[in-house]
Amino acid sequence: MTSDQPTASVSPVHSLRRRILTSGGAIMSGFGVSQVLRLISNLILTRLLMPEVFGLMAVALSINIWAVMLTDIGIGSSVIRSPNSEKAAFIRTAWTTQILRNLLVWAIIIFAAIGVYFLTLGGYVNDESIFADPVLPWLMVAMGVQLPISGLGSTNRSLAERRLQMNRVVGLELAQQLFSMVVTIALAVAGFGIWALVIGTLSGALFATILSHFIFAGPRMAWMLDREHFKEIFNFGKWLIIASFFGFILNRGDQLIFGWMMNAQSFSLYAIAAIWVMAAVTVFQSVIGRVFFPAFSEVLREDPDGFETLYKKIRLLLDAAAVAMAIGAYFLAEPIFAIIYPDAFSGVGYYVKLLAPTLLFLPYRLISTAALAAGNSKGFTAVTVIGGIAMVITLPLTMTYIGEKAAIILYASIALVTLPSVWSLGKKLMKLDPMIEGRMILSALLLAVVLMLTT
Repeated sequence: MTSDQPTASVSPVHSLRRRILTSGGAIMSGFGVSQVLRLISNLILTRLLMPEVFGLMAVALSINIWAVMLTDIGIGSSVIRSPNSEKAAFIRTAWTTQILRNLLVWAIIIFAAIGVYFLTLGGYVNDESIFADPVLPWLMVAMGVQLPISGLGSTNRSLAERRLQMNRVVGLELAQQLFSMVVTIALAVAGFGIWALVIGTLSGALFATILSHFIFAGPRMAWMLDREHFKEIFNFGKWLIIASFFGFILNRGDQLIFGWMMNAQSFSLYAIAAIWVMAAVTVFQSVIGRVFFPAFSEVLREDPDGFETLYKKIRLLLDAAAVAMAIGAYFLAEPIFAIIYPDAFSGVGYYVKLLAPTLLFLPYRLISTAALAAGNSKGFTAVTVIGGIAMVITLPLTMTYIGEKAAIILYASIALVTLPSVWSLGKKLMKLDPMIEGRMILSALLLAVVLMLTT
């Protein structure tokens, strides 16, 4: 599937609308299959491992994600939007940059693990916190090994996303998840404990990295650092470094703040609940980032006048999906998870319910994605900075002076403070409809009030 020749520009046989529907269908189908695999894995692993294992993994993964986002220069996004992406030199420069960046990230994780070790050794960590577990630093370093492994993955994968050829991308992700699940369960049965999760994750990363060089069309990967192409990637991505750092705080900072302030048992249940909610968030982000981002990029390049109409059609679908998921989380989470999990995991459904407002703010990410497609990475960054700062200030205070429930609901609604900046970005691209922009805010605030009064 690879060659040394520059890739020819792909002229789509179908219309943009058909490609959007096909790619969106692939992602949604993949999401359905992924959730079935996740359910099977959870049903088995929660009967083999204790809740604290999942809490430890949540913290280790969150710190790893923090390091990844701290150095994110938008390599994949650059491939998707750049006019030079069909050139072999650009793809190879992106691949080389990806390798170097992932090695840097692993080094950062190692230093972070050393820091956690000495904080614990010095008695600066609450004994009841998940951070007090002596396994955590070693877990962080071991999980970080997946970064140099995945850094070797072919950047032709991003080229497939640019062309809205999502079938193979989704297929690879499902194959990776299945492979990792089988390895993890086998090792858990054999008594490897938490290290079954680590080895399963690393095995899946290696599996996907190898396959990525065979299943995606494009130039063969080779070491190359073209100065002009690297400059283009970095100039686009330099603002995304800041955006990604604060984006991590906005999307994953709860894992660190609550992991530090909650007792290990409660946080472990919260972490499992967050996995399920993040699964819904991830499918939203996948559809927006992998389907609508390249679609918006194409429309803004070739037919800017058609952008507003496309936005309104997509927004209606996303709003309906968000409302359906939030209603499901509110009414069904507790009874469903009571059936799925053993008694040691009771409480997961309660935390899923508290996180439900998160889902109602997801459609607003469409505007930020449109701004990024238009090349406004600076404006995109401002949105995440505002949300991240607000969360760092308000979450610990709320947790300390009001309580756990209020802090979780606040986290689920924190996107509210970013909306003025989001709308400012949107006004540069189109005329915003107050009815469209206001309906999800009212729904989210109503749900937050109901949760505070009734749960």
